[in-house]
Amino acid sequence: MLFKTLAVGLLLAIGEIVNGNIRVRVLHHLCGKKRAKKISFFSGTTIIYAIAWFTLPWLSPANYLDCYKIGFSWLMIMLGIDIYFGRYVIKFKWNKIVGDFNPLKGNLLGVGMLLLFLSLSIVFWVQQ
Repeated sequence: MLFKTLAVGLLLAIGEIVNGNIRVRVLHHLCGKKRAKKISFFSGTTIIYAIAWFTLPWLSPANYLDCYKIGFSWLMIMLGIDIYFGRYVIKFKWNKIVGDFNPLKGNLLGVGMLLLFLSLSIVFWVQQ
């Protein structure tokens, strides 16, 4: 199950990278930065849940505990990628990276990470 979890985690990362690129390259220009973040949040959540929906049978978790383990693995993958790219590729300062997770500043990354963690459990529940 570890290989499948990592493979789907990579697929999720690719989907979110594409979503982020569309937000920055297209939506920022069309609707402004603040609105683009909100649109991107909903499209990113849709991508996550669609991938969870279609890969659930392949992952075949036996129970909710398996779903939480997989969700936690996906969360760690995405956090690692986001923090690595933010800090070492884009060269953001730590306060900017931490601020991206703060919904009180209008940033929805933290909420998105929570929904990512819960995604497989919710899809598991709906598909039963």
